Amino acid sequence: MTSLSFRLSRVVLAAGLLTGLVVGVGCVHVAPYEREDLARPGMDTERESAEMGFQAHVHDSREGATGGAGSTGGGCGCN
Repeated sequence: MTSLSFRLSRVVLAAGLLTGLVVGVGCVHVAPYEREDLARPGMDTERESAEMGFQAHVHDSREGATGGAGSTGGGCGCN
């Protein structure tokens, strides 16, 4: 029974060390001069889908056809 508890304690220790390593690597200090790059609008992943929708609308309006995205438009680009 001591062999089993020894193995169990090693597994628990290894799991704890692995968890600590993963948590420690995830926390990074960002220097003030690096924050500018991270704050740019292009780094925002939520804005990407809105931008793609806008680009599809512009393309559909200029082409005068639908691009399969469900939007319609005239060829003049006025809508």
